[in-house]
Amino acid sequence: MPAASNGQDSTHFEERGAGESLILIHGVGLDLRMWERQVEDLSKHYHVIVYDMVGHGGSLHPPGPYVLTQFVEQLAELADYLKIESCHIVGFSMGGMVASAFALKYPQKIKTLTIMNAVANRTEEQRKAILKRVEEVERIGPLATVEPAIQRWFNPDFLNAQNEWVSQIRKRLETNDPASYLAAYRLFATADQELWPQIEQISVPTQIITGQQDMGSSPEMAKQMHEKIVDSEMMIVRDMKHMLPIEGAQIVNEAIRSFIDKQTLIKVEG
Repeated sequence: MPAASNGQDSTHFEERGAGESLILIHGVGLDLRMWERQVEDLSKHYHVIVYDMVGHGGSLHPPGPYVLTQFVEQLAELADYLKIESCHIVGFSMGGMVASAFALKYPQKIKTLTIMNAVANRTEEQRKAILKRVEEVERIGPLATVEPAIQRWFNPDFLNAQNEWVSQIRKRLETNDPASYLAAYRLFATADQELWPQIEQISVPTQIITGQQDMGSSPEMAKQMHEKIVDSEMMIVRDMKHMLPIEGAQIVNEAIRSFIDKQTLIKVEG
């Protein structure tokens, strides 16, 4: 099992392919396996790296509370360990927060940034809803949120037709370390407040993607990020909910490749 080590810190990661480096960051409560459909396709074109965030999967599970800088520095240490000076980064959901914060601190390390199904500038009503779920996790445990999450994340047709994928996500949610999950989920519920005042300072080529029917990482949030980040691009995928990298894998893979190709061409012509 590969591990990037720095003192007592350890990050579980996997890599495949050759070429420019592309790092994919999963969402809260998930792990690197959510990117299987991206790794299979994109590793034909890039050196693809997937990893488990702090408190997730096979990576280190320090005691909470967690702060966003822990996740940013974990990513920086992984890139250094792999001797990656600059790369393309895709962040999904909470991973989008980590990727955005990384872009703010280490813009020189990023060639392109894709923020996917990510949260920004929650309304008071939205914040109350997510904090209520945090309270449920704290009071009852992580299992309380599993089935509601599955229903929010996937369309009914996909739930019925792709049981293997849905079962894999369900199992991941059900087997998370309770303390680590709570700490990560609490950070996910609050970190957008920290990021939002700074997001307009993101200066790297950025594309923002979400699903038309994603209620938690809504098209409105995507539009707000698009308006704040200069020269960013935005894609709203019709009829999709939250788990876009799995349910809409082909669309996602094409969007990532197209955006990277476009920015590479701009750089060459510039």
